Amino acid sequence: MRRKVKKVGSRCLKGRGIILGGRFENWIYDLNGDETLNGFISAEGWEEAKLMNAWYEINKDTSVSAMISDESFVIRLMGIECDESGHYSSSRIKVVAECDF
Repeated sequence: MRRKVKKVGSRCLKGRGIILGGRFENWIYDLNGDETLNGFISAEGWEEAKLMNAWYEINKDTSVSAMISDESFVIRLMGIECDESGHYSSSRIKVVAECDF
């Protein structure tokens, strides 16, 4: 007989607003996991997406310190997806976030 095992410590962080290097960005975050969180940060609209794309290009080869939902993380940027149509633009960065104790 198999029994259910409840994951201890598994969590989901979803919301808006990330602090990067002391600067607030109104980006959306959606992270899931245990000790290491996987997911996306995203921006919608021409200006926000343009800013996120530039930030990604500058930081894509480094780990970045971030405050997300009042917790300190070190995030690794794993790749970016951009959608630019005639009337809409968005960007989404795949990230791995680890608690920064």
